[in-house]
Amino acid sequence: MYGASGAAPREARGQTRERPDVLPAPAPLEPPPPVPPRPGKDSVARLTLTGLSYVVTAVTRRSRQSTSAQWSRSFRSSPSTAHDEADVDDVFFGPQPLASPLNQHLDDVDTVDGTKGARSPVGTSSVEYRRPDRSVSWGAGGIRIHTPMLEPLADNSNRRQFGMGVVGRFFRRSLRKSVTNQEEVSRQLDEMTDYRPYFTWWVSTVQTLVLLLSLLCYGFGPVGFGRHTHSGQVLVKSLSLQQVEWEEPASFWLGPRAADLIHLGAKFAPCMRKDARIARAIAASARRERDTACCIRNDDSGCVQSSKADCSIRGLVSKNTISTWKKWSSGESGPGGRISGSVCGLDPKFCEAPRSIAPHEWPDDITKWPICRKSVIDGSAAAGRAGHAAEHMACEVIGHPCCIGVHGQCVITTREHCDFVKGYFHEEASLCSQVSCLDDVCGMLPFMRRRRPDQLYRAWTSLFVHAGLLHLAATLALQWLFMRDLEKMAGPLRIASIYLGSGVAGNMASSLFEPYRAEVGPAGSHFGLLACLIVEVIGAWPLLRHPRRALLKLIGIAIALFLLGLLPWIDNFAHVFGFVFGFLLSYALLPFISFGTYERRRKIVLVWICLVSAAAMMCALIALFYAAPAYECAACAYFTCLPFAPDMCASQDVRVRQLDGV
Repeated sequence: MYGASGAAPREARGQTRERPDVLPAPAPLEPPPPVPPRPGKDSVARLTLTGLSYVVTAVTRRSRQSTSAQWSRSFRSSPSTAHDEADVDDVFFGPQPLASPLNQHLDDVDTVDGTKGARSPVGTSSVEYRRPDRSVSWGAGGIRIHTPMLEPLADNSNRRQFGMGVVGRFFRRSLRKSVTNQEEVSRQLDEMTDYRPYFTWWVSTVQTLVLLLSLLCYGFGPVGFGRHTHSGQVLVKSLSLQQVEWEEPASFWLGPRAADLIHLGAKFAPCMRKDARIARAIAASARRERDTACCIRNDDSGCVQSSKADCSIRGLVSKNTISTWKKWSSGESGPGGRISGSVCGLDPKFCEAPRSIAPHEWPDDITKWPICRKSVIDGSAAAGRAGHAAEHMACEVIGHPCCIGVHGQCVITTREHCDFVKGYFHEEASLCSQVSCLDDVCGMLPFMRRRRPDQLYRAWTSLFVHAGLLHLAATLALQWLFMRDLEKMAGPLRIASIYLGSGVAGNMASSLFEPYRAEVGPAGSHFGLLACLIVEVIGAWPLLRHPRRALLKLIGIAIALFLLGLLPWIDNFAHVFGFVFGFLLSYALLPFISFGTYERRRKIVLVWICLVSAAAMMCALIALFYAAPAYECAACAYFTCLPFAPDMCASQDVRVRQLDGV
């Protein structure tokens, strides 16, 4: 401390330090007056809190004033009142209350004055905010959305009702109010979720685009109920113009040809697994081809691979006057002492890729020779170098393999003839044993192993392919009326499982019993949807006033559709198995109403039984399809196609004929 004289005291360590005199402290300044808060907009947090508080209070007030019947599927919501519009006006155009007294203020809103019978106003401030006048030409904003316009959005009385739907309204079903008014049943009905039919829109769009693209790429086939005959003069392998006729099945659906539908992904068993009958026919053709040789025209006009009987024009006394059949033998053998051959335009001696050297030497069997990708020398040089021994390499080859039909048939003919009969011409090959006609017929993804069909996915792709415009129109009508209505109740995932599962199961059964029929369209899927409608009636049996009548009507529709399956390109095997598989999946996947604890437990047990049965059914169909296919079933053809007109079911012929020549 300082002394009386104002000198500083001595420090504890004996040091002295002089300090200036302390001036009197200035008078304390008065604090500035508080600046009034600058008027401005509330913060985003305050506005958000205010809005959320109002929404919670409004919803709570409405729930106390309304009853649960307003949200029932059977009754419409109550009409809006003038107070609701006043509340909305207060929100948008009234003063913004502070967040701190908000709860107390909103409690006053729910309070009703007993003398006047009116609610207290929301705003208590003396400042009055008037709604601004907005002209039509005002660029920002617009007309306020009134409550009557928003009220239908909260109304769910028009939801898809369990047990009714489009079919129920069409057949004028009625419900028992004594059952629907039960508290537990009403609660389950109200808790059912409404869905948007996304899967119906998607699958219908894909099916439409597939048909339009197929018509754009392949065009329309012949229209009719029997067979359509084509005739004309074309250049054949004898180098002469001949009148040629060929037939193909007609279709009344206004769509592509049968071969084009197979190329697009139709259900066709020979493309899905190795067919024993077609394999035997191909083996028989290879045995006949083993005895062929190069038939050389004596006038140097060309050569073609053929048998000795077909080498010259039949009916002439001397068959060697027009052509010479060059066949290797033990006396006149080919390269390396081969006696199998010769082959027009193909010789191991003149092929560089692949070369015939050990250990990959070409066998003495022309049916096992590969396609020569690169020759050492051309034909003219070969003739000059090898002379008479290489005539089959010097001549102009006028015939190459051509794949005709849908059963893997192959003939040696000219390009003009092959194009006329809508075949696949293989100019790079010399023998039919060098090509796989099933690859050309089936198309889509190549087989993993040569001549081993493995396109099992056709059971799924055929659901999106249609036989024509009329077929697609019928599909879209059924899906738009019934499938869309079912999806609103069950949801996209359930309906997609039933639709695809029923379709695949129906196609697998059709491939098992009718392997040589090319089928397209979701026939099995539609019968799976029909099973959904029947399962819905069974599940809503206590709710319906006349359940037996509703069930009989649906069974009548099923019988009518079974009769429709007797037409060509519609398979009743797909109908039957699609219906059974769809019934099992529908009973397991569709939402249900339980009328007691015991019934709910029984329903759960039945769900597992149906799921296991559906899985076992699919596994059995796949196993039988590979292990025990039905190659011969005369009655099966009449079950799926009745010949109401001559040659109406000709396209379903299961006979496989190998063409030796055309």
